Amino acid sequence: MSESRVRFFEQRISDMGYDKALRALDWMMEEMAAPNYARHDGSHYYNHLVDVAQDLLNHGIRDEDLIVGALLHDAVEDVPGITLRMIDDKFNTRVAKMVGAVTKEPGVNYKQGDLIKVLYLDPMLENPDPCVLKAGDRKHNFSTLRSATPEKKLRQAIETEKFFFPFFKEAMKRYPRYSAYFLSAKTAIKPHLLEIKEHYEEVDALQARIKELEILNAQYVQGEQGVKYA
Repeated sequence: MSESRVRFFEQRISDMGYDKALRALDWMMEEMAAPNYARHDGSHYYNHLVDVAQDLLNHGIRDEDLIVGALLHDAVEDVPGITLRMIDDKFNTRVAKMVGAVTKEPGVNYKQGDLIKVLYLDPMLENPDPCVLKAGDRKHNFSTLRSATPEKKLRQAIETEKFFFPFFKEAMKRYPRYSAYFLSAKTAIKPHLLEIKEHYEEVDALQARIKELEILNAQYVQGEQGVKYA
């Protein structure tokens, strides 16, 4: 099914005359075809790139540079040897800048405190291009969380509610041209997020009840032993 989506996307951008996007697609399919680029659901990683780019098209975004950026948004971060200079040379400076803006710096623990907001999301807000890419990326990543580990699901839910929803809201205010797309990201993510939170609330309640019963059982056993040896 995922490969048929790739072929559909390839045909669509070919019909639209998006030669740069075709070159970006071919490049990522070649670089990410190895088994070590499989996602947690077992699909090729380039399927994620295609799905993000296709989602932009589905929402009426026809800016080819943004489509190319969607196809390349993880290239520098995930493929050894690919640099922003290479993207600039192969495509253009605008694409390189938007990819650079969504690329996390190696060695920075973005999970610490508010670093993901201060060092990553806030700088993106200075330009609409990376905001659109990040919205599409987060939107698609959330749609594939069912096969992720429980820890990752909960971490993504907390991070998204705390940092990304305010990010979408601010991007909507700054860039009304893309406000419908930012809203679509929040609208698509929210049901998944609520489902994850509700599940963990149920798990926490169940674990608390189990612990309560274990304590009551231990007290009962102690009481019985006290009667036996009295």
